[in-house]
Amino acid sequence: MRSLSISVLTFLTLAISVDLTTGCSSESPSEGEIRAFASDDQLDSYLAQIEAENASSGGCGSQTSAASFESAGASPSASENAEITNNQEAGVDEGGIVKNVGSSLVVLRKGRLFVADVGEGRAPSLTDSMRVARTEGLNQGVWYDEMLVNGDLVYVIGYRYSSGQQGDQGVTGATEIDSFKLVNGKLTRLKSMYLESNDYYSGQDYASRMVGGKLVFYMPLYGRRKGSIRFPRVLEGFDDGSLRAVGPIFGGRDVSLPLTRPTSTTLHTVVQCDLGEAGELACRGRAIVGDWWRAKYVSNDAVFLWATSHVYRIDLASLDVTAHAAEGMPLDQFSFRQTADALLVASNPYYTNESKRAPALLRLPLAAFDRVGKQTAQATPLANEGIIYKNRFIGDVLVAAVHDGGRYYWQQSSNARTSLVAATAGGEVRRAEDGLVARIEPLGEGRALVAVQGESALTLRAIEVADPGRALGSIALDGIRQGESRSHGFFYKPGVQGSGTFGYAIVNDPSVGAFGGWGNGISNLGFFDVSGGGAIAARGIIESGSVSGSCETSCTDWYGNTRPVFLRDRTFALMGSELAEVSLEPTATKGATVTLDAR
Repeated sequence: MRSLSISVLTFLTLAISVDLTTGCSSESPSEGEIRAFASDDQLDSYLAQIEAENASSGGCGSQTSAASFESAGASPSASENAEITNNQEAGVDEGGIVKNVGSSLVVLRKGRLFVADVGEGRAPSLTDSMRVARTEGLNQGVWYDEMLVNGDLVYVIGYRYSSGQQGDQGVTGATEIDSFKLVNGKLTRLKSMYLESNDYYSGQDYASRMVGGKLVFYMPLYGRRKGSIRFPRVLEGFDDGSLRAVGPIFGGRDVSLPLTRPTSTTLHTVVQCDLGEAGELACRGRAIVGDWWRAKYVSNDAVFLWATSHVYRIDLASLDVTAHAAEGMPLDQFSFRQTADALLVASNPYYTNESKRAPALLRLPLAAFDRVGKQTAQATPLANEGIIYKNRFIGDVLVAAVHDGGRYYWQQSSNARTSLVAATAGGEVRRAEDGLVARIEPLGEGRALVAVQGESALTLRAIEVADPGRALGSIALDGIRQGESRSHGFFYKPGVQGSGTFGYAIVNDPSVGAFGGWGNGISNLGFFDVSGGGAIAARGIIESGSVSGSCETSCTDWYGNTRPVFLRDRTFALMGSELAEVSLEPTATKGATVTLDAR
């Protein structure tokens, strides 16, 4: 079932034939250095020991074959599609629900892809709609969550629960990747791939990324099968919706030993795939055994996994794994920032360690990452005690909201004592008292938007990170609350001379929580101008009309449904199953509207 879990990592190899070692061995390598297991059975023995320590039992098993995916053809041409997603890092596109392909906007909505023509000089119009699942049977028991594009190819990432039929051999479920080609406003179905995993869902993060024309995504697999190792497997999806194992994705020698002995057996999996013109995916990766908890961050050249007492770095070019010692727990992916020479991480104290209650900004030099992980992290304390409950890097400066009271960010109330902190690694920490911070976003270089949720109003402040206590501009929205907690419910478009415009998902429903909601509620979109000096002015609110649309599958909007879209010199509002063009001159006005509905 779906839950608001945090995301973590491990790596494995796909797409190549693996020479697997058979035979039963009771010896397991000891922690202390990152290295691969020598065989399937050595990995199985190691996992069995961990499970035995937790009053569980297991046996020695072996795999006899490995599956190869189809090799990729020529890589698609470089994409000229506009970046319309509120990505954490430039050049690292995150899986979302609306993307640009040429003169079209493609929307993933309730298990279907919708294509809207938004060519220059033309009002938006629906040109195609296609169910993601290829059959009615495959349209059940699945969540289609994220979409990425590269050139004219569209990729949908979903999670499919096992139906327990077709000799599924204890199949857990599958991360599903479906590919389509979009030409002249029409979709053509290409390929479907199924990789055994547990649900990858995170309440804040996104499972997939497009980095340098390669698809990168995360998937976990928990525990062992009775009497044998629980290797993720390539699966076949039948027309009735059932799954059947075809063969293992990788062997024990493709899994790395963690530096700290875990207390549970999770294979945290990141997969990297080259893309072929006909939808083929040539995929590879690495795996690290770890506990269930995780936090991941994707930069332009690496994936970072925080697991227990270390941050693991997986190089996207070589898939080499190194690590750096660390202490505490990051809040989410926005707690990370890779600079030219270091990884910066905002770290909360362990909740179980009463003697260490101070959040800190860590600096981990990239050159110090190695296979042993015994470094000392440079730490800049952010407060004497407290918990970071909202954070974002503005360039290399951390802006964080620190709750000075209870131990957990979800204990916040609108009158909680909060410090807004701006800090650089090893430098000055600047503090200012503020209210309950619902969102922090960059507003160009050196500035941030801080949204503060009060009992009766949502206040938007533009601050200079050099002086977080001084608002460059501020506007109070009476009776308004944040409509979506996910990062994609916001987008800032820079203008000239430091000015810009942003769209923000908002509601006037007092029942929505302070941090925003998810589910089937549809938000409105507020549009705002920011001057070169930081003054904020409201352009107006676009009402959604609450067009929810019909649904065949994926009927809960776990990833939200409201997005501001700035496409070149045009503005659009995606609100549920309604896509409207928006004129911002002189105030925000809804123009031509397309209904995204299967009926």
